[in-house]
Amino acid sequence: MTIGWNDLTKDEQTALKRMNRGPYPELEPALAERLIDLGLAESRPRGVGINRAGRDLVITTLLAARDNLASKG
Repeated sequence: MTIGWNDLTKDEQTALKRMNRGPYPELEPALAERLIDLGLAESRPRGVGINRAGRDLVITTLLAARDNLASKG
């Protein structure tokens, strides 16, 4: 199942963006499990972290937003 950015809640989107920048120790366990279940994060020895699919989703979304702003300007 492929998850799109708009399929995520605002909390899930925020968590992925924060995880994309580095460790996110404040991530709530239930939200971490949800992101793992969606295939966007994984459990690691030092905690839950974003995986390749999650990182690709965040980066694709951010680049699309940037390109959209550039085309309007």
